[in-house]
Amino acid sequence: MTVGLGDRIRTWLRGEDGRSVSRGAASQPASARSRGRRRRAPQQAAAFDGTELVAFSRSRRGVEVYLEPRTKLYGTSVLLVADDGEYLRRPVPDAETARRFCAEHGIPMYDAARTGYPRRVRDYDRGVRPGRIELDDMPPWPGDDEPGPPPPPVS
Repeated sequence: MTVGLGDRIRTWLRGEDGRSVSRGAASQPASARSRGRRRRAPQQAAAFDGTELVAFSRSRRGVEVYLEPRTKLYGTSVLLVADDGEYLRRPVPDAETARRFCAEHGIPMYDAARTGYPRRVRDYDRGVRPGRIELDDMPPWPGDDEPGPPPPPVS
């Protein structure tokens, strides 16, 4: 049997060693191949330390959390996005842990697979910063701030 590069890549992606292809394992049904494989132990839920996420959310305004689903390369993670677009991405053990964290700290949470990411994240990456006007930047109100006679009663 000739073993090509495609066969080797397929076995590597399945997590098998390359020797099983040369022994003719590719011609066996999938159930027979999987019997010889060791099973991975189920992952224990790691203790979640959200201190970095809390520090980020308290030091910025308008923080929202976007839950990112698990992929083949990365586990479940959250993306914290501030109102100016600055963001922080960190892994979480599972979606329920992220929901509890957001409920405890009063942070709104969205599913990134459904809603996508806000435009301000892309703007932040491109260097576009929102112009803000603070209350101290405003001129004084020209109206009723000065004490004067009371207005006449309305009849």
